[in-house]
Amino acid sequence: MLLIDRDATGTDAPQHVVLSASDLRAATACEHALLAELDVRAGRSPEVSHEVDPVVARAAELGTAHEQRHLAALSRAHPGAVRGAIAPERTPAGYAAGMQQTLQLMADPAVRVIHQACVYDGDFLGFVDFLVREDDGSWVVVDTKLARSESVTALLQTGAYAEVLGEAVAALDGVRLAPFVRLVLGDDEVSDTRLADLLPVVRARRERLADVVGAHLRDDGPVRWGDERWEACLRCEHCTAELEARDDVLLVAGVHVEQHGQLLAAGVRTVADLADLPEGTVVPGMRPDRLDALREQARLQRAAAEGGDLPFAVHHPQGLAALRTESDGDVFFDFEGDPMWHVPGSGDWGLEYLFGCLWVEDGVERYRGFWAHDRVSERQALLDFLDWLQERRRTWPQLHVYHYADYERAALLRLSARHAVGQEVVDGLLADGVLVDLYPVVRAAVRVGSSSYSIKRLEPLYMERGEDRDREGVTGGADSIVEYHRYAQAVLDGDTALAASRLEDIRQYNEYDCLSTLRLRDWLLRQAREHHVEPQPGRAKPDPDTAVQPVNPLEVALRELAVDTPPEQRTPEQQAVAMLSAAVQYHRREDKPYWWGHFDRLESPPEQWARGTDVVVVREAETVTGWAQGTSGNPRRTVRVLGEGSGMRAGVGSKVLAVYGPDRPECLAKEDLPHGCRDMTVLAQDERVDPETGEVLLELVLVEVLPKDADPYDDLPIGLGPSAPPGTATIAAAIAEVGQGVLAAGGVGTGTGDDTTPTLGRSALDLLLRRPPRLRDGSALPAGGTPITDIRDALLAMDDSYLAVQGPPGTGKTYVGSRVVRDLVLEHGWRVGVVAQSHAAVEHLLGCVVAAGVPRDQVGKAAQGGRAAQGEEASHTTLPKDGHAAFAAAHAAAGRGYVIGGTTWDLTNTKRVERGQLDLVVVDEAGQFALAPTIACSAAGARLLLLGDPQQLGQVSQGSHPEPVDRSALGWLLGDRATIPAEHGYFLATTWRMHPELTEHVSRLAYDDQLGSYEAVTTARSLEGVEPGLHVVEVDHLARRTSSPEEAAAVVDLVRSLAGRAWTDEHGTRALTPGDVIVVTPYNHQVRTLRGALEAAGLAEVEVGTVDKFQGQEAPVAVLSMAASSAHDVSRGLRFVLDRHRLNVAISRGQHAAYVVLSPRLLDAAPRTPGELRSLGAFMGLVQAGSRRALAV
Repeated sequence: MLLIDRDATGTDAPQHVVLSASDLRAATACEHALLAELDVRAGRSPEVSHEVDPVVARAAELGTAHEQRHLAALSRAHPGAVRGAIAPERTPAGYAAGMQQTLQLMADPAVRVIHQACVYDGDFLGFVDFLVREDDGSWVVVDTKLARSESVTALLQTGAYAEVLGEAVAALDGVRLAPFVRLVLGDDEVSDTRLADLLPVVRARRERLADVVGAHLRDDGPVRWGDERWEACLRCEHCTAELEARDDVLLVAGVHVEQHGQLLAAGVRTVADLADLPEGTVVPGMRPDRLDALREQARLQRAAAEGGDLPFAVHHPQGLAALRTESDGDVFFDFEGDPMWHVPGSGDWGLEYLFGCLWVEDGVERYRGFWAHDRVSERQALLDFLDWLQERRRTWPQLHVYHYADYERAALLRLSARHAVGQEVVDGLLADGVLVDLYPVVRAAVRVGSSSYSIKRLEPLYMERGEDRDREGVTGGADSIVEYHRYAQAVLDGDTALAASRLEDIRQYNEYDCLSTLRLRDWLLRQAREHHVEPQPGRAKPDPDTAVQPVNPLEVALRELAVDTPPEQRTPEQQAVAMLSAAVQYHRREDKPYWWGHFDRLESPPEQWARGTDVVVVREAETVTGWAQGTSGNPRRTVRVLGEGSGMRAGVGSKVLAVYGPDRPECLAKEDLPHGCRDMTVLAQDERVDPETGEVLLELVLVEVLPKDADPYDDLPIGLGPSAPPGTATIAAAIAEVGQGVLAAGGVGTGTGDDTTPTLGRSALDLLLRRPPRLRDGSALPAGGTPITDIRDALLAMDDSYLAVQGPPGTGKTYVGSRVVRDLVLEHGWRVGVVAQSHAAVEHLLGCVVAAGVPRDQVGKAAQGGRAAQGEEASHTTLPKDGHAAFAAAHAAAGRGYVIGGTTWDLTNTKRVERGQLDLVVVDEAGQFALAPTIACSAAGARLLLLGDPQQLGQVSQGSHPEPVDRSALGWLLGDRATIPAEHGYFLATTWRMHPELTEHVSRLAYDDQLGSYEAVTTARSLEGVEPGLHVVEVDHLARRTSSPEEAAAVVDLVRSLAGRAWTDEHGTRALTPGDVIVVTPYNHQVRTLRGALEAAGLAEVEVGTVDKFQGQEAPVAVLSMAASSAHDVSRGLRFVLDRHRLNVAISRGQHAAYVVLSPRLLDAAPRTPGELRSLGAFMGLVQAGSRRALAV
């Protein structure tokens, strides 16, 4: 910041402050810290000395080197056209001159690159790393960042530069900015962000920064701690010092920010206040048991501050049952890693340079370190470590590997995936429960008088005298990283003695960490014995049902065929083979997180379960109806449970896994796992709000069925988890056959149909290559006809390839697809398969095919689960479970084409559909259909037709994959684009649903302004007294997270005001009814609140739901209720509630108008992640463009 125009009265208070990009970054992180720095600059406060963080200093050095490397690259690319801006005088006049120099260079046609350009408008100052002229003449703001991924602060910085430059160049002829900014990351990856998404947030943050600084300058003195006008991060060095000076209650371990606010509101401000809080005190919003735990923690911390031994209490002895019985083979493990290590010019970051292991042999502690100094030796260190550990397991089958916190587990998974070696061994360690993390054991069982539970803070409990850490050597993880950098420099300098000394310091530090882990384990075992808790023996071998598979030879062979080349250096052919290799075990990787979580839940008490959207920790359980024989003769009962887990998605009829406690029934006992489990079926689901805390609880009614020979029991579940994923053997087999074809052909081939091109799955290979669809005559895709005729003709002319069709809302994707199928089946006798993620989606498209004119008896699908549903007759022919082959044979014998529908399991089951049987496989909702199952389905037919829209609801993946085979088929083709490139397929650019005024907003939000309306239809619609387009209804409310009665009341008023108005469409004019309004909201809790309010108002006809319910539906008016009061209150994060795809689906349900009902505070947010920033920017742009004149007067 630059302080200018000092007061003429002689005081030091500046009258004006010029703010910089670094100030914008600082304010985004912590406004309080920024104002404290301003006070120092203005002379209001004394300067505070700060210790130099060696890691930060090292990062700065590497950042400067990265910028210089990029400058050299630009100079090579544009010889003679790179200009370095002259550093201006450090005065307002000098900066203004610097800005003029920048504009002059931008106007010079001979200049392609400007380095360190000055940007200044009198209020804001910055120096842009690079301005780069694109081939179209526009200038891109480019910033180099050492980080491997974008950051909010980097995007705000580049956006601020772009905003100032954009205003300045608007007055210049022939000079313009590109519509995006660019970050060149530390791995030389390039990341572009649209200014349309960035500038609304940048302007809001700049305005906020100016207001904060201006208001503070008008204050009498330095910034005061606790001033609620300013945001304090409560984490930075400045905030930590303030908290410690005041003994703030946030220093109590376990108090998070939301609880901090609750405690302050209740008058509990300090650690002492909390420690002295009387028993039975109620803090609104906080559960009593949670308050009791925090009070006890505060008392221990106060006792520690008074001096003496570190106090502790074993508050939950049963938590120590997660310990394992001692084995002579036990290992104590710790990594040392450098996150800033990378291979220049690649995306390869992070090196685990030391795998440290300590064990006890004949009463003596032994240590071994596995060192790595580059990628090759890191791979070898991993293999050596795993081999060494497996050999120990053969000698001591019951050994365990102890570590503290999750880094070691995560690093082993990351390393095995990075090097594609040892994955089966790492999986085995996890499945067998060999890795034991002591951190959750400590947190579950013990309270310690420390604000931190890092292992270093626990050491006074158990480290013996003389075992203190060396205060002069390496004493922390950051020191280890810096010491490793010094080692690397000593190697470069040729100083082998100094290099060896550096490594020895690191080794000693790591050995001490391993020793500390051993001592902690032993101390916890002593506590367990004193409290009569028996450690568990653990499992000696994997569960036979989930045994880790051996290395897949096909995956390895394909990976070798792809050549071990970094992704950014691969040819398209190498990338395609690498992805096919990853697809071979795609489903196994997708299932891994489930099995890891499953065994964790069976081994750990519910209070230690990882909270997520898929588990419920039961608080109350009761039997609704006791055991009785069902119609099948099996014993069954009904149970009601209530618990934490409001995000669990378990619809009526779905399966959940009920977990029983250690005293489980004998029939549920499984090996040596402490918990038992059994599937239950959901009969009903609801959410309840805890009246004391406001916490949302999930209530489920479940039916449990036993085998006929099992004895009933009275036990009730202690928790619920997801049911096991379905088997995928047929899908994996289809992918493997495609892979074997590629292996036999020696690659993916030329695509010309010669002997080098595999025959099975060629359409999917073209997709993986991102190769344009191949027509037999080599021509481009047909254009000029209707979408139906162009797509049909392209498929008829296609040489076993794919065709993509992106259909935004209301563009008739299903209509077009069904008519294409009709023409191919009836006029050309094609055999067509239809596949999608769900039975409902498949059946919807089949119904449209029949409606288009394909006789019902030529359209077949087996019922879900193999049994026909009762009730309304299906629009298609319902096939027996394995009746597909007979259905196809009958039509083939008659010389007729046909359509078979099903899921991926159906199209990959050769008993139902043979390999290559079909002329065409239609993948519906291909924006939600992953590449791996797309490859599998391609084996069923010659061609692929991908129908969908990645800009609506997206593909959801659970696993971690070495290549992006979890991306949706259409998403892979689009890449970072909003619309499908013309060479890859067809973009249906005209919506028949939305009025142009509404389409404009949707098009800007999701389709780069490429979507238009069929105005002959959409403009003919009208709603009396209501302008078409997007309207914003602001509703003031506070502290609402997932449900807002205030917004529900506003929605009721809105529907009442709309109902009865004259609605005119292609069918005529009539009164609008409540059923003509769709109400969408992000949260199930708000669905219930809205539904209750509407029913109470006599408006039960209004349909209410989340976006998942309404995809494909439309109504004259759509209403979106955001529910959350502010960014601080948002459940599941800003990125969820403001997700661009969900907003697109919600708003585009409306034909004439869409209303966004929201709290204005929701826009006043400081995004924490780049994804949140983009989502917030898009939403702000949408809201700012909407009309606030919701209804005509």
